[in-house]
Order: sequence, then C-alpha cells, then structure tokens
Amino acid sequence: MKYIINTMPRRVIRDFISSTNKDPTRDFWYSDIINEIREMAKSGRPIRIFRVGVRRYRILDNLGLGHDEVKLTGREKGRASLTSFIGNIEVSAPIYLADMSFGALAGTPNIVEAELADELMLISGTGEGGLHPEVARHRRIFVQWASARFGVDISTLMAGMGVVIKIGQGAKPGIGGHLPSSKVTQVISSVRRIPVGVDALSPAPHHDIYSIEDLKQRIDALKEATGKPIFVKVAATNYVPYIVTGIVRMGVDGVIIDGHGAGTGATPLVVRDNIGIPIELAIASADRMLRDEGLRDRVTLIAAGRISSADDAAKLMALGADAVSLGTALLISMGCAMARTCHRGNCPAGITSKITEDSVIVDHDFALRSARNYLMAFMEELRLILDYLGIDDVRRLVGRRDLLRGFCLDEVIAKILGVKDESCSGDHGGPVDGGSVWTPDYSIYATQLVRTGDVVIVSMGSTGPPEVEPPKRLIDWLRFDGAQVTKPAIDPYREDIDTSATLARGKLWLSMPVIIKPPRTWGKELIGISKFIARANSTMIDLSDADIIDSKHLMRVMWNNRVTGLGALVTTYSRLPEPVIDVPTYIRITNVEHINDALNTLVSNNDRINGLIIDINESDYPEMYLVKLDIELRKRGIREFTDLIIHMPSIRSSGDIIKLVALGADAVIVSGLVERALHGYTSIEDFRLRLMRLLVGIKREIAQLLGAAGIYSLQSIVGNRELLRSLSGRVRDVFMVKVAGEDVLYR
Repeated sequence: MKYIINTMPRRVIRDFISSTNKDPTRDFWYSDIINEIREMAKSGRPIRIFRVGVRRYRILDNLGLGHDEVKLTGREKGRASLTSFIGNIEVSAPIYLADMSFGALAGTPNIVEAELADELMLISGTGEGGLHPEVARHRRIFVQWASARFGVDISTLMAGMGVVIKIGQGAKPGIGGHLPSSKVTQVISSVRRIPVGVDALSPAPHHDIYSIEDLKQRIDALKEATGKPIFVKVAATNYVPYIVTGIVRMGVDGVIIDGHGAGTGATPLVVRDNIGIPIELAIASADRMLRDEGLRDRVTLIAAGRISSADDAAKLMALGADAVSLGTALLISMGCAMARTCHRGNCPAGITSKITEDSVIVDHDFALRSARNYLMAFMEELRLILDYLGIDDVRRLVGRRDLLRGFCLDEVIAKILGVKDESCSGDHGGPVDGGSVWTPDYSIYATQLVRTGDVVIVSMGSTGPPEVEPPKRLIDWLRFDGAQVTKPAIDPYREDIDTSATLARGKLWLSMPVIIKPPRTWGKELIGISKFIARANSTMIDLSDADIIDSKHLMRVMWNNRVTGLGALVTTYSRLPEPVIDVPTYIRITNVEHINDALNTLVSNNDRINGLIIDINESDYPEMYLVKLDIELRKRGIREFTDLIIHMPSIRSSGDIIKLVALGADAVIVSGLVERALHGYTSIEDFRLRLMRLLVGIKREIAQLLGAAGIYSLQSIVGNRELLRSLSGRVRDVFMVKVAGEDVLYR
C-alpha cells in the first residue's frame, strides 16, 4: 500500500510552550515534574537521584532505596552498566519507548521515538494505529497487533524486531482503543484503512482470543509467520499475576504490564479513574507468582504507567521489572504541556494534533533533540543510582526488594511488595481527607455528561484518587475489575449489556440501579418534569423530602406519604404503615444509632417491608454500613428478597455507582451529581434535555464499566466484592475487599 503524508501545518512549535501551574493533588504530571523533565531535555544532564516522593497516597512514592536525596551538578558520570535484554534483543538500557499510535500522536513524535530507538539502541513500540511510513523504515521497533488490526498485514508484521499482542492498556482496561472521528483524517484513514471522519473504535476483546488457549494459538502463529519475539501487553487489573503467569506458560517472550494512570489519547473518564491497579502492586505480585511457579527466567517483564523518573524505574526494577516503559514523560520532553486535549486533536504543543492543513505540529528537530537529551539524562541518573547502591550491572537490580524501604505503608501493602516498612513519624492522616469531591475534572465531567448524553471521553492518565486527588470517601480507595484474556471483555458498542435492577421482589423494574433525588430548591414545575423523565427512563425519583407533589407519574416516585399509585413508600422504623398495604415500602435510616432498630424492625416485618435506605451522614462512612448490612442480611437468610438502597450526596460519577452496587447496593440514590449537572440550565426545555441526557449518559457508562469487566448483567454484581480491590489495608478490613495483589500472598 502506498502511504501519502503531505500536509502543511498552520504552525510549527519549535520550543517549550507555557504549561498550567498544577500541584500534585491536581495532576500526576504536575508543574515541578514537567519543569524538571524540560530541564533535562534542554541540558541532557542528570539533576538529582533518590527523590523524595511528594504524593502522600502513591505507594511508589512511599518507597525508598535507603539513601537521602542527592542533588547533582550535572557533570557526574556513572560507571554501572545499563546493558540489558528485552526478549533476546540487546538494549543499551532497560528502557522501552511506549506503544503510542499514529493518529493518537501527530506523526512527528512517532518518527522521533523510532529514530531514538535506533540511535540509542533501545526498543520503540508503534501502537495500534498502523505503521507510519517513516517509522516503518526503522529497525528497532515492535509492531502492535491489537483487536482492530488497523493496517496490519504480513508486511507490517515483518517490519521491525518484534510483535506486541495488545490485550489491554492501563488507561482503559477491558475496552478497545478509541480514536475520535475528528482525528480520523485522510492520512489516518489511509494508514489505518478505515473511513475518514468515523470513530475508530477497536473491539473490546480480540474476536479470536476468548481464552488462554486462543492466545497460545496467536502467539505460535505470529512466531511462525515472523520468526520474531512476541510480547503481550495487558492492563494491570485484579487478577494480573494469574494472567501474566498464564501468558508466560503459553510461550511468550515478554509481558508489558500497563498500570493504572498510564497515558492515552482517548478514554472514558469512568474507566480511566475506576478500573486498574497501580503498577508497583502489579509488578511485585506478578514477579512473585512467576518465581513461585518457576517461570521467572523465561520472560521479560516490562513495567509501564506513570514512570516519571529514574528513581521510579529503579524501584520498579527492584520490585521485579526487567525494564520500564517511558511514554508520557517522553512526550513531555518533546514539548507536551499536559493540556489534556489529546482526544480533541487541538494540542497546543503539536504533539497529539489531528493531521490536517491547519494543524499545529511540533518541530521534528526540536522534538528529537529534546527527547534525546532527556533519555541521556534519565539513563545517567539510573547509572548513578546503581553506583550509590553498589551495583555494577542493572540486571542485578531486578527483584532486589531487600534494597527497598517502605514509609508509612500498611502491613498488607508491605507484604505484597515484599519490603520492610518503617513506622510513620507523626500523623500520616486517616483513610480520607475530606473536602469537596467536585474537582475541576469532575465538574467538567458533569457538564459533558448533560451536553452529550454519552460516555464522557478524556485523555492522558487518571487524576483521580487516591494517588493524585486525595481520597474524600472510602470508596475512593477501591478499583473495579477489568477483563483481560482469561475473562474476555464485552463490547458495549456491539453487544447488549443488561444494566437493569429489580426491587421490591420484582414489583419495581429499573433500567439501571439509579434513583434520582432533586434538590429542595426545585419547584413544582421542575419536579413534574423530573417525574416524567424518571418514568420515561424506567428509573425512580426520591421525593421524600419534597412538599409539593401531584398525582402524575407516581408509579416512579418514592415518597414519605401514602397516595394511590405511589411507586414506593418511604418511612422510618418507628412509623410503620398499616399491616395491609399494596405499595413497596422502605425504612430510611438517617442516624447510625438507628441502624440496629431499623434492621430488627425489617426482620420482624419482612413480609411488608421491602428494604432499607441508608441515608446517614457521610462523615459516618455510609459505605461501611452498606457492607455490614449486606453481610448481616445474608447471614439471616433474607438478603435475596431484601433491598439495600444507599444515598450519598457525594456520588459524582457512574464509577461510584458501580462500586456501591458491588459493595452491596441494589440501587443508589443520586443527588449531588443531579444538582451539579442541572445547575445553570437556561430554559425549561434545556432542563428537560439535560436531565434526559444525564440519565442516558449514566446508563451508557454503567454498560461501559460492566463490559470492561466482562459482565453481561448488572444484577450479578450486587454484593460481589470480589470484583473490587482496595489500595489500602485499612480500607480492606472495613469492606472485606482484598488489597490489589493480595491473592498472591494468601492463596
């Protein structure tokens, strides 16, 4: 096929542009990191080693290598050898330049990455966007074989030195790649062999890989066809050590594990922030299981996602990685200002721009020079770290957990990592920090949800809790599962996923486990519209605090006064309705002290009480009592026909809803998101459209999350806490949810 790339950009960027001032609680790639990478990119010199971590809740930042921070003059030269192997390919340093596709990037960064791999004797991944003609000329590339097979044929596979089978990636576990339609220009259409102006949505699973045996066939077939090493790329999810072990048994040469927070050109926000586990837990648990099974020497393990410095690289290698992947940091060295507009194609730095005549594109020579300098400085810092540790060969760092020291890690996390933990000096804080959940990212999310009525798409890695945004609620410590290989993902764009919930022993059917609750400031007209829209979307509306109500659409209303045709009656444990009543009835709990009384009332009147509504103050951790009640009702044998509904005003996304359902909720009352999303409506018609789009968008996002976990029906996840992983031993004990990677230690 002949490739033609002949566009004249509107503007060429030949220097670093200004970036927004951000602190570590706003963006992982905050201002100090960007400035430091830029300094290395300008000078090519090392800056410092043994950096002190600044992110309070990032596990890797709470690991040290036993040395105080060392500031460098820039003239130091390390003596240790960085020579390593990726598969059977010798590299000058244990660095893999990340898989980033042509289309997600604007072409120039793809070329620069391939050039640097050849020049510095590294390896560069091409991503799934087909081969840029200039990239294809370079030798030290790994071609990606992803679910959509964009632009892939035997000539593509024969380019470069290896093939990567992409099963998943850290920014969007369980879903396929996504290049928005605005970026599918003529050039991209030619390379990917897809129509211009149409979203490039890769299938969630490979349609010829639904089991580990299927993967084995693909590995063998690609080896037979190319004679090259075959790697498999997976996202770091709940069962990653088992998945990696299975992949290695199938004869693969290497595995790239992409951790939570890894960058991307486009991903659903709720997937990015709620699925996947940190790379440090994934690498440590995978390495340990491979060693237990006698498989570790068969494979190269590459750690990917949020490697921001040589210190991160050294720590991950000590936890078990053979090499690290540099992606976002490399783009920052080329000029990325972390504007987070990659999915729109209007990158101000010209790194992820759509390729058209009026685009802004980064200058090739500037990007090449800057990225080369950065990599040289990065490698020098890694050499110096090895010198200080008394290690003369980087390969001797792999698996050296004895060199690591934890700081303020809880006992479970320390055991999973296999490191010694030093006790905290002073107060290191509790499991939540408090404060408003409405960060700039989630305020924009609410606006986008009601603007489009669809899954909200963002770009780059997660800014969510706990690693970046401080945790405000206990559920901020939880991650939902993502399907990889052994449990194939389900594609919500191409398959039906049942998001419905059934309440009151089948009397109430909801299209999704959502009950909306309007603010008290809404008057009669807005409440009337809300009731209609709740009915149109087959969900419920909680009006138990409302004074104004008419007789329309009552079948979808929850209220605290009994009227004919009411959907559900809400009462208290001390004010039960008459014994003969034909409407589903729920006891609302507003105080922790009333929980036992409400539970006992429910048990003794189970024939006429359908369930409990947990509506206690958030400072009392309502999620914790949801789990306790779910467990207690199961013990008493009545959980199957008793509903648990929870209301938390801080619920801000579909991700929160899914987590609460997995903790035990049959339905979730949403109020804060409703108020935020509907704020600022301009007319009654605008209000109507916003509310409709909000509910449609939430339902689509719930389907996206279920599909990403390989689940066809929402009702199968109620109280299924095995689908969740905690990032804290303390939260694990509250929810009885395993810590990510704990399966390895407590088999």
